[in-house]
Amino acid sequence: MKKPFLLIPAIHLTISTLSVCLLAFRIIQTEQAVFLFLAWNLILAWLPFLFATAAFAVRRNGLAAAGFGLLWLLFLPNGPYILTDLIHLRWIEGAPFWYDLSMILCFSLAGLLLGLTSLNLMQTLVRERFGRLPGWLFVIISMGLAGYGVYLGRFLRWNSWDALINPLGLAGDILTMLRYPIQHIESYFITAAFAALLLLAYVTIFSLGSMQKAAVPQSTKKPIP
Repeated sequence: MKKPFLLIPAIHLTISTLSVCLLAFRIIQTEQAVFLFLAWNLILAWLPFLFATAAFAVRRNGLAAAGFGLLWLLFLPNGPYILTDLIHLRWIEGAPFWYDLSMILCFSLAGLLLGLTSLNLMQTLVRERFGRLPGWLFVIISMGLAGYGVYLGRFLRWNSWDALINPLGLAGDILTMLRYPIQHIESYFITAAFAALLLLAYVTIFSLGSMQKAAVPQSTKKPIP
C-alpha cells in the first residue's frame, strides 16, 4: 500500500487523538462533562471516512461500492456538523474560555477533514468510472446535500440514522420545506451557506495539494542498467 494512502488515516488519528486528550484533560481537571457530546460527534464524523474507504477498497465490485457510497452520503453531514458545535461555546467556570475554544476548534478540524477526505475518495471513484466533469458535479451535489444535512441536524435535530428508523417523519419535514419554500427561506440560505463553505474548503485544500505535486520536479536520474 502506498505511503500517502497510509498518511491520511494517520493524520486523522493524530488530530482525533489530540481532540479527545484535550476533552479528557478538561473533564479530569474540572470534573465537568459538559462537552462530552463532542466525543460522540467525532465518532459519527469517522463513519463517512470509513464508508468511503470501504467503497474505495471494493471499487471493482460496483454493487458493493454503491452500497457503501449510499451509507457514506447518508453520514457525510456528520463530519462538518461539528463546526456548528461552536454554538455551545461560552464562558464556563472551571476552564479558560481560550481552552474551550481551542478544544472545539480541534474537534471541528478533525470532523471537517474527515468529511472532505472522504469526499475526495468518492470523487476519485466517480471520476474513474464516469470522467472528470461528472466527478466535479458529484462534488457539488454532495456538498449541497451535506449542507442541507447539517441544517437538518442543527436546527431540526434530525440524525443520520433517522433516515433508517424514522424515514416518514424525516421525509415529512423535507417535503414541507419543499412545498412551502417562502415560509422556509431561512433553511435555503443556511443550506447554501454551509454548502458554499464546504465546497470552498474542499477546493482550497485539494488545490493546494495539486499545486504541491506540480511544484515537485520530476526526477531526471537515468535508471541504472
